Amino acid sequence: MIIVFKPHATEANVNEVSSLIRKLGYEPRIIKGIENTVIGAVGDEILHQSLERLKNYEFIQNVLPIQKSYKLASREYHQENTAVKIGRELIGAGHVQVIAGPCAVESYEQMKQVTKDLVATGVKIIRGGAFKPRTSPYAFQGLGEKGLEILQAMKDEFGVGVVTEVVGVTHIDRIAETADCLQIGARNCQNYHLLEMVSKAEKPVLLKRGMSTNVSEWLAAAEYLLVNGCPDVILCERGIRTFETATRNTLDIGAVAVAKQESHFPVVVDPSHAAGKVSLVLPLAKAALAAGADGLLVESHPEPVNACSDAAQQIKSDEFYMFMDELKDYIKIAKKEKENK
Repeated sequence: MIIVFKPHATEANVNEVSSLIRKLGYEPRIIKGIENTVIGAVGDEILHQSLERLKNYEFIQNVLPIQKSYKLASREYHQENTAVKIGRELIGAGHVQVIAGPCAVESYEQMKQVTKDLVATGVKIIRGGAFKPRTSPYAFQGLGEKGLEILQAMKDEFGVGVVTEVVGVTHIDRIAETADCLQIGARNCQNYHLLEMVSKAEKPVLLKRGMSTNVSEWLAAAEYLLVNGCPDVILCERGIRTFETATRNTLDIGAVAVAKQESHFPVVVDPSHAAGKVSLVLPLAKAALAAGADGLLVESHPEPVNACSDAAQQIKSDEFYMFMDELKDYIKIAKKEKENK
């Protein structure tokens, strides 16, 4: 349920209603807007008592039910766009970011070269996997702890923000020491226990859509993060599994528009995993920004041909400036459109 206060409501009024909500079995989540204060009452409306009675208070403007499974992530709860901070940079609510880096951290030399190349093009947030979930148990699984040490070195040397993936509960605390944003990959989108544990790390979370997850399920997964204490969520569309074989995955541009309408959180797109081949990354990136995405998650490597994973879809880092140059007008339009809303 959403409880909307009238503009003249006092702090005491808000506290009074919050206490009552708790007594009725709900958890109050307060948002103070420019004109109105809103409380989201989190809980099962079937198990707990109705909050309709709150309409009797003279300082309450309305009490609205939210029938969706993603209450805190919904526009009904929070109408304004949310900006999330990764390191020193904001994404969402008019802030557009290109997050780039290799699929996997392979060596200090590799990461230093790619970070140097990307920073020169204006990239301020670096991605790179220290732990890699792979379909085959024989494939490269990442450098683990050593990879995190290398990512920390990139932060220290270049002042960049870092996004890296969490693949299991046992790695969360160590990864959170280094990463500015924890990534949940497509395979773990609906790993609810992992989502609950990651929420306690007090770091932003980039949640990739599962390869067979519909939009409602994706947003419900984000809700798991929110109700367990993680207020900073970034949604990432990375393509879904369909019958089409021309691309690695089918980029669902429609899902970007729907997620922006349904949720207040930033939405980014991973054109690299959707494309599967480097020649398609740029057109998919343009389509994503045109559809309203708040940013991109792009793979780049100093020598893609020698990459330990995803070689075919990674942009050569010393050519990344050409990619950014092609996108500059799309990024300007995206920022302008968001500023005007």
